[in-house]
Amino acid sequence: MDEQAGLRAQAQGPRASPSADRPMMPGRERAVAAIIPAAGEGTRLAALDGSVGEPRKQFRLLGSKPLLVHTLERVLAARPLAAVVVAVPADDLASARELLKGSAPAGVALRVVAGGTTRQASVAAGLAALPGGVDVVLVHDAVRPLFEPGWIGAVVDLCEEFDGAIVAIRATDTLKEASTDTAGPAPAAGVISRTIPRADIWQAQTPQAFKTGILREALRRAGETGTIGTDEAALVEALGGSVAIVEGSPVNIKVTSPADWAYAEWQLAQAEGAGLDG
Repeated sequence: MDEQAGLRAQAQGPRASPSADRPMMPGRERAVAAIIPAAGEGTRLAALDGSVGEPRKQFRLLGSKPLLVHTLERVLAARPLAAVVVAVPADDLASARELLKGSAPAGVALRVVAGGTTRQASVAAGLAALPGGVDVVLVHDAVRPLFEPGWIGAVVDLCEEFDGAIVAIRATDTLKEASTDTAGPAPAAGVISRTIPRADIWQAQTPQAFKTGILREALRRAGETGTIGTDEAALVEALGGSVAIVEGSPVNIKVTSPADWAYAEWQLAQAEGAGLDG
């Protein structure tokens, strides 16, 4: 058995699947919980739009509600959940708990916890705060408020056959790999080393969903090796896990720039006007 296969077996076996992550029993409804990492500093947007000193972007009003509230409401409306954990900056913990108090419907445990300095650390903090008995963990970016709720059910359902599933879109631009350390004189930003065929290239988005034991083991292994993944799927892939793709949409942007903010505001206004968004 190679190392990756061994690690994956650990994730599926008793070590990564204690009673808190019990195996699915025939006829039992899967328990699904969501983690929303929302501990980012939002420095890029603040620097670009001059909002330095204002609340972090996830707490700023996007139309009639804070950005984080838009996202949380869509997650909660998408499918029945056992719990939702929102990981926020430690110094926003009290205000975030007040903001989100009463947001979850009866029967859904909503927990707001202090996140970490990286997305990975925030997801780990969220995972540690989940109640026992969760079969599938959903992870969704706090600053992606424009996702289709149906994608949540799609990625969760694929966890029956795969270790995880993510929303992604096909690459449409021509992709270049370039060296930036030998760029030469300005304005050259780099020198192309090759063109990457885009036929099999996908750009990852969220929501992403994973079997709980697999995600726990992937995060544990990453912590041991010092690996930092840009998303949870990368960590599960490194473990040898199988991750499926659900095709998403370019509308499902991660709000990082003033242009993104304006676009999200417009999209949400259209949805609210049509009665499609809470």
